Amino acid sequence: MIKNLFTIKRIIIIAINVLCLIAFFICLGISSSIRTPLRSQQAANAWAGQSGERYSQISAFFEVPSAFDMDGIRQLRSNLNSALLEAALESSEDTILYTDAWSSKTTLTVMSQRSNQFSIKAVAVGGDFFVFHPLNLRDGSYLSPNDVMKDRVVIDEELAWRLFGAVKVAGFEIIINNRPFVVSGVITREKDFAGSAAYKQFAGDEAFAFGAGLFMTYDALVDMTEGTARIETYEIVLPNPISGFAMTTFEKTLNNPAAHLVENTSRFTLGKMFDLIGSFGERSMRNDALVFPYWENAARYAEDWLAFILILSIIFLIFPVVSVIIYIVILIRFGVKHAKLAIKNLIKKKDDRAYEKFIQKHSEDFDANDDYSLNDIIREVNDEIY
Repeated sequence: MIKNLFTIKRIIIIAINVLCLIAFFICLGISSSIRTPLRSQQAANAWAGQSGERYSQISAFFEVPSAFDMDGIRQLRSNLNSALLEAALESSEDTILYTDAWSSKTTLTVMSQRSNQFSIKAVAVGGDFFVFHPLNLRDGSYLSPNDVMKDRVVIDEELAWRLFGAVKVAGFEIIINNRPFVVSGVITREKDFAGSAAYKQFAGDEAFAFGAGLFMTYDALVDMTEGTARIETYEIVLPNPISGFAMTTFEKTLNNPAAHLVENTSRFTLGKMFDLIGSFGERSMRNDALVFPYWENAARYAEDWLAFILILSIIFLIFPVVSVIIYIVILIRFGVKHAKLAIKNLIKKKDDRAYEKFIQKHSEDFDANDDYSLNDIIREVNDEIY
């Protein structure tokens, strides 16, 4: 009966451990599925390619209304070039050390020849924006910093259907705030749960699953607003030969204490997740005028979920880890016990061999006429051994 109870107990413990480990690996899979689709956080790896060089992606978010404009970018680039040169890092014809992009949110009125006018949320972009945000193209091409004309836009599928009832509409003309623009490309919005939730909140259009919106050039927005537009988000990929170099260099050259900086490349590492757990809830309490773009809100949303899943993973690991520790302690105690027994047996065997040799030696020299008893021999053996 006792043996059966002991066996059942072992089976239950093993079953609990197996279930906990399965739950742990499920958590790992969910974590990977949350991180992987966030391509807006992976520009450093894309920029490095197969070079083997280390880069870091950094984002700066400015309060609204922002005071950061194109003059600020030109000054920042000049400071960065000087800082990188001092660190023995210099661009050449074959090597471009960094790439950057900037953006600002706005609301526009849009129409085509076959549609009514309606209001949408838009993002005005500059630099290599689509290097940082490689949204899937359905038709046409992205906006490029090398474009001479600034009257091109990239629209999403929802807006394409609203305006033209089709997706293959690259080259078509639309009217934005009573000005003509040409559709450069049509993109598919992020479909992951974090990206879609963040963009839906940004677009604010309940009639469509992911809202409807577009990307236009920042220069066009500046012209449209007669120079009043300002940059709200600045993103950059910098060399990071040693840990912390990129962030330290960027923070020093930007020299804007009010800017909120994020190192995107390392934000989902285990150490950053533990930091987030330690300050859980605090980052929601803000007293500034920061309004994050939808892709940053998606990343922060993913961070919260990853921190929660990390807590679950730790909980699921507690029972197996404790079981392993107990098992190791039992093995150690078992090993120590048997080691002591083995040592004792070795000592006994050694004593027995010495005793036999002594008996044999004295037996050969034993004279029956001598007044020498067996007890005398045993006494001498003990004296010799101990």
